[in-house]
Amino acid sequence: MNHKAKCFSILLLLAAGCDDPAKENVDVRILDWKETQALVTSHSGKVVVLDVWSTTCVPCVQELPGLVKLHRQHGAAQVACITVSCDYVGLKDEPPGALREDVLRVLRRVGATFDNILLNVAADEFFKDIALASIPAVYVYGPDGKLATRFDNDTDRYGDDGFDYKSHIAPLVEKLLTGK
Repeated sequence: MNHKAKCFSILLLLAAGCDDPAKENVDVRILDWKETQALVTSHSGKVVVLDVWSTTCVPCVQELPGLVKLHRQHGAAQVACITVSCDYVGLKDEPPGALREDVLRVLRRVGATFDNILLNVAADEFFKDIALASIPAVYVYGPDGKLATRFDNDTDRYGDDGFDYKSHIAPLVEKLLTGK
């Protein structure tokens, strides 16, 4: 990621008024998509919200505080929140581990104290494998472990502004938790 993109991402986070990163216990693991799906499965009985993002994706970074808010509202007993960073682009001289600190910087800034993944698969390859045109994308799984909805902006389903946590994701999570 170039310096300009890093600075812009950090400015967005500061403008969002997120918590002090020094107070947060945040980590990131480097996994592939299959291992990430196993993590989703390990949260059986909970609603799982999996947010696919990148530090260079402005809408992604803007929406991360919505995931953190959702986590804080419901706690880990009811809702498992997971971020999946697609920052790795497949360069041999920049392996996924080289991006870890950039990803952590953003996650710490928003206070993402839940499971955080940095994919070890090149983003373009990953998008092709999951039939996704671009990020952000959010997968919401019901307590039964089945995918309830994939939110993405591949179509105009959510209008010009796209989906967001307040209007789209949080209401679905509430519905899945209450069974209504």
